[in-house]
Amino acid sequence: MQDRAELPLGRRLAGIGLGLAALGGYALLARHPSLAEGLAGSGPLPGLVRSLSLATSPVPFSLAEVVVLVVLGRQVHGLVIGQKALRRGDLTPRRAALAGGLRLGQDLGVLLALFFLLWGIQYPRPDLAERLGIDPSGRADVAEIEPLARQAVHAVNALYLEIHGSADAGEPTAAPPWDEVARELEAGWARLAERPGIPERVARAHGMPKPFWTGAVFRRFGVAGMYFPFTGEALLVRDLPGASLPRDMAHEMAHQRGFASEADANTLAFLVAREAEDPRVRYAAYLFLRDQLLSALRRVDRGAASALAEERIAGVRRDDAYRAEYWSVARGWTRSVGQSVNHAMLRAHGVREGIASYQGSVWVFLALAREEGPEALFGLEGC
Repeated sequence: MQDRAELPLGRRLAGIGLGLAALGGYALLARHPSLAEGLAGSGPLPGLVRSLSLATSPVPFSLAEVVVLVVLGRQVHGLVIGQKALRRGDLTPRRAALAGGLRLGQDLGVLLALFFLLWGIQYPRPDLAERLGIDPSGRADVAEIEPLARQAVHAVNALYLEIHGSADAGEPTAAPPWDEVARELEAGWARLAERPGIPERVARAHGMPKPFWTGAVFRRFGVAGMYFPFTGEALLVRDLPGASLPRDMAHEMAHQRGFASEADANTLAFLVAREAEDPRVRYAAYLFLRDQLLSALRRVDRGAASALAEERIAGVRRDDAYRAEYWSVARGWTRSVGQSVNHAMLRAHGVREGIASYQGSVWVFLALAREEGPEALFGLEGC
């Protein structure tokens, strides 16, 4: 048997080289955050990413899932071509394996280079706490956390009453229309950009968030949303509970604006959503803050956290129960896989805490309250 098929070695090695260069570039920027900030924060890259987001926005469906299908289809097509070449005798099994490996390496290299350019470069940049000039380190005790958690519980109760006019509407709080939530949040970004330490560019409009086609699948893996850098799309499960959707949408919009850290995206999502005029959007923001503060309080005084949870009014309890029921499908191996993949991705980008980094926002909230007083979290009318 003779190998009669020519391997496009130059093209394959070029793709692999791009991927290796991206890894080297990331290692360099990880040691020089100021350089990463110059490239990804104030250079041409933010405009490129925003332009990509705006270009894909008019498409009324998730292009991200199309891209994934195309990439997977290309790999399947390569396997089929390789099998045919083997049957014809054009390739030996050894050469077919080499050809397949080079092809896969080329594709992974190109994807890695694009990922680094469009997203990975964001991870080494200074975090939000540094931008705001606050220090989220140190220990927090009951005396610090409990008053803030109590105020958050009361803010959530007050917003529920503002929305429904009673302590229990008899059904879970419905989400505002998708487009209305996005418009409220865009206005919130514009107001937040006036705060010292927040880049002015976050006020510029980006592509409208979109729902997944396959949202039911993502829900089973415990995923509410994601940012897909190859298309600049912020994507969410379409039927998220009304008490969650605005905050989750703001989180993905933060990623869309170049904030890679999950803790930063969580913090910004609260700060943006609480700026909304619609109390339903603010309600989702303060539910998240309450959850974070009660979780922190539970770690130092479980009894105090339980006592505060008892102060929730009936309708808020109903919304909490509905959110828990909604995510009850994400259990067993699917949830474990979803968490493991996310954890591995975050660790690969230098986030040592992995998925635990989602809880990092609570320390930013506490630091804001230390530096600026509780009004930094609860200063808006009605809260």
